[in-house]
Amino acid sequence: TSATKESPAKVLIPPVSENKNITFISNEFNFQFEYPKDLSVKEDSEEEFNKRGNGDFRKNFTYYVTYSPAKVLGAVVVLDETDSYETNPLTVWVFENPNNLTIEKWYLNFWYYPFVWGDYTARRNSVAPTNEATVSGQMAKYGVVTYQPGEPKFVYLKNNGRMYLFRIIGEDGDKILESFK
Repeated sequence: TSATKESPAKVLIPPVSENKNITFISNEFNFQFEYPKDLSVKEDSEEEFNKRGNGDFRKNFTYYVTYSPAKVLGAVVVLDETDSYETNPLTVWVFENPNNLTIEKWYLNFWYYPFVWGDYTARRNSVAPTNEATVSGQMAKYGVVTYQPGEPKFVYLKNNGRMYLFRIIGEDGDKILESFK
């Protein structure tokens, strides 16, 4: 008699799905987004922004415009390997909006504070948030500042007594914003 050799059972292992994104969740501001694993996320503040710029932008704004910008509740920054806050893919600043200002009125009052408010030239109107966008199913507006490094897109989203100002640079920034909830 010949011995029958049984072949070993084949074990099927499903391929490991390599999700190349990490989810950042802000419980304080009730939002989340996904970002690539090769990037990092840091919470930011108006004070840290001022330190990096060697100034007090709120004080300067108040001096020139004669009223203070809206209260900053917080900020989140997505940084690439350069750790450059000037050309990073995404920054989101969260402001109080107790008077429920529209995006247009907000821009007229605060001129992209804190990023380009000091620009008193005619190009201020050319970067106004006049383009429509949708962020997490909600109406937003944006403008592009072509004369700054990376040509950042500034996106405004009004939501629940707050104004969200997104500073988006490049394809990574756009993809991260698409995942914002």
